[in-house]
Amino acid sequence: MSTTSTTALLQGVLGASSLVLGACVGVFWQPNRTISAAIMAFGSGTLLCAIAFEITLPAYQNSGFLPLFLGFLLGGILFTGLTEYIDQHGGFLRKPASSRRYLFEHRQEQTSDILNRIAHIEVIQNLSEGEKQAIVPFLKPVFAQPGDIICQEGEPGDHFYMVVNGEAEVIKDRKLVNTMKPGEVFGEMSLLTGEPRSATVTARTPMELYQINQEDFNSVLALSPHMAWAISRSLARRLRFATDSRVAVEHNLDRWRQSLIDQVELDLLLREDSTTLEGLLQRSAPLAIVVGTLIDNIPESAVIGMNVGESHFSWSFLLAVFISNFPEALSSAVGMKQAGTKTMQILGLWMGVVILCGLCAAVGYSLKNNTSELFVSLAQAVAGGAILAMLASTMMPEAYELGGGSVSFSTILGFLLGFLIASTSF
Repeated sequence: MSTTSTTALLQGVLGASSLVLGACVGVFWQPNRTISAAIMAFGSGTLLCAIAFEITLPAYQNSGFLPLFLGFLLGGILFTGLTEYIDQHGGFLRKPASSRRYLFEHRQEQTSDILNRIAHIEVIQNLSEGEKQAIVPFLKPVFAQPGDIICQEGEPGDHFYMVVNGEAEVIKDRKLVNTMKPGEVFGEMSLLTGEPRSATVTARTPMELYQINQEDFNSVLALSPHMAWAISRSLARRLRFATDSRVAVEHNLDRWRQSLIDQVELDLLLREDSTTLEGLLQRSAPLAIVVGTLIDNIPESAVIGMNVGESHFSWSFLLAVFISNFPEALSSAVGMKQAGTKTMQILGLWMGVVILCGLCAAVGYSLKNNTSELFVSLAQAVAGGAILAMLASTMMPEAYELGGGSVSFSTILGFLLGFLIASTSF
């Protein structure tokens, strides 16, 4: 290996070395949101400057605008496609932004499926879309076979049920008084009054239901004020069917309606679904996380290698890569540790990524020496597009989310420092 090729390898390792540093911090200590946001924003500013002055400008001067345009477009497409594929296979935890995006999309799919299944439920039909989505996390699927007793007369009631499919018999004092069909609900009386179950419900056919426990039932009423009125209407119909006393009906209906209204709070803030998050953490794959991070860093390492020995190349790009890698590895290490990955395995994987980044830089240098200037310019443009896509999709949105408007100043400072360093080579 020649001296210059070795230099490319070492510079690639140097630029990626902050991955190990960030992983160590993430494993043993996690800085607060403000510090993380400031580092991320500062790194974004330096990378933006590096893209403008050390990738875009040289590529344009050497080959013109068309290769630059095609390269940036191709780099953005490749980065976006590969990262989405990696996220679907467990790599979403490598960055908090991708974790939240994947979790949101996963929830949306689950929510859409559940909403389709409960669309015919009587107490759901007149709710707003926001209220429907708010109650989905509280629904637990339950299945019953013919003869199964879902709730027993005289026993304490601790669940509310929605019938999705199948039929059930309602038996009171050993007499059949009603048949529950798809779309109906039951079990709310005991939850509202604290009294024992007034009847026994037994599955007549195979049944699919959604269940809400006592605590979550109160939360559902708080999230969905209109649910109280829907349940009160359901109670009214049931009471008119079950008793001949109109006075008793109106008396009980008013009492239960008031009980519902007393429990309703007009606070529609959504809660974090911790169960879903824990499940996704367990599904994450450490190897996929590392592969995803490597994809993030290949364009940067390749550019480092392709510019070794060039007069226009300064240390500003190397500094930008070093700074931007730190928060990425930090957040990834935290996610991997939450998913149960051992500390030594986390650090070993990141050390491997650093070595691979050095090799990518050496490959970039070899590519420059064995291909045409046009091809090198196109390759640099592809790398620039990929880096820009990474900044736009993760680092900058995440920095703003963590630190708010104050990150603007960190980004500006990062850009100006990058320009100051880059200007020394002009």
